[in-house]
Amino acid sequence: MHEFIQMIVSVFRRAVPFALMGLALGTVLLIPLNGISKRKGTRLPRGQAAAILLLTCYLGGLAALTFLDREGWMRTDIQFRPLLAFREAWNAASLQKWLNPLLNIAMFLPLGLLLPLAVKPFRRWYWTLPAGAGASLIIEALQYLLGSGQADVDDLICNTLGAMLGWCLCMLAVCLLKKERRRAGAYAILPILSVLALFGVWLAYALQPYGNLEYAPIYPADVSGVEWVRECALSEEPGPSGVYWSEPFTRERADAFAVEFLGRQGTEISFDDPDVSYYDNLAVYSDHHTYSLWVNYTDRSYRYADYRVDSSLRYRDTGRTITESALRAALEALGIDVPDAALFSAEDETRGVYAFRAECAVENDTLTTGELTCRITEDVTLYEVTNSLSVSTLRGEAAVISPAEAYRRLCAGRFSWRDVPAFNSRKPTQARVTGCTLEYMADSKGFWQPVYTFTITDNAEAGTADAGWNTFVPALGGS
Repeated sequence: MHEFIQMIVSVFRRAVPFALMGLALGTVLLIPLNGISKRKGTRLPRGQAAAILLLTCYLGGLAALTFLDREGWMRTDIQFRPLLAFREAWNAASLQKWLNPLLNIAMFLPLGLLLPLAVKPFRRWYWTLPAGAGASLIIEALQYLLGSGQADVDDLICNTLGAMLGWCLCMLAVCLLKKERRRAGAYAILPILSVLALFGVWLAYALQPYGNLEYAPIYPADVSGVEWVRECALSEEPGPSGVYWSEPFTRERADAFAVEFLGRQGTEISFDDPDVSYYDNLAVYSDHHTYSLWVNYTDRSYRYADYRVDSSLRYRDTGRTITESALRAALEALGIDVPDAALFSAEDETRGVYAFRAECAVENDTLTTGELTCRITEDVTLYEVTNSLSVSTLRGEAAVISPAEAYRRLCAGRFSWRDVPAFNSRKPTQARVTGCTLEYMADSKGFWQPVYTFTITDNAEAGTADAGWNTFVPALGGS
């Protein structure tokens, strides 16, 4: 099972006792309600009684889902940007990112379904809408005040939408049972539009020629009061327009790669839990005492660790000097062929860290980029490899903006959204752009798109101006 789905199932299981507590509370609540009905000479309808029980059961489970099992590392600030979760999900084009807003919608569907059945005034939209929004607002406020989660405007939007979708489905069913087909059509509008919107997102992604860059700009940085100083030459002419391709892994191809790779090391994979875990764009293979192999689907990168090497050597964090030819031979023994375009580098000889690095080397319509990092023990044993070297072929031509246009977008704050929070928190008064290079980055469909990487120094923190930091601006036209 997908690891994220497995986590959701686990959380739901832990919510069961609280849902049962809600059910017990609902049972107690029915006693006075039945008494009130008898005094009026009527009986509480069984359907309404069942809806009340289900509603209290749901509310107990909802309380557990929103307040229990909150980890200490969770953010506890306030997120005010509407639809940010949807834009992050679009950029990542991953199931896990999309499940975040979609599960928030689904979580409030039962509220909209059950409220009209349990309490008749909620058959009016102007009762259910504030009830859904109010319940979500209380949850978000309590999560923030109790330090158990982030107060997020997207959660408020998704929860309210979920409640109204549930209400529409409930009222649609009621109208169909009463054979009021004219009224039923109005209640079907919101669910149909929601399905069409989701389908439209999928279709737009499927039809676009290339994938999305996960950390492409989403919202601009706060550049008010920032003086931008350019210290490098930037052309108004567009850069090279090639887009490259290396076929990404599927789950099946990742499994086949892992079997072949680990087989060369004399080990076998047991495809049982917990030896193999599947995440959204990642598969992890490990028997926890012989090997560990992490494989990324999108760019085919992987990280391998050999646990058979004595732990005292691995954890000592010291190494020995090794030549390029000897390291290439050791990698070849693992079945790893290092491209000729990758240059050897002794990163830290005292710790036994070495690398082969290629910085967007293009030759004969072939792009080689990335790095392969190795760890060597004191007895010159190779025990860890992180390989993000990619060799891809030219797939097509695409319109690319000029470096000068990319710089203008940078100055407008339209750079990688991953770097925006840090930039905003530093609040620099001056930003010096000391370098600009055209590089390539893997997108969600396995294409290597051109991006302009800028090196920036600022005066926000003492001692950091000389080091600088990097961010990127997408180079494809229209990005």
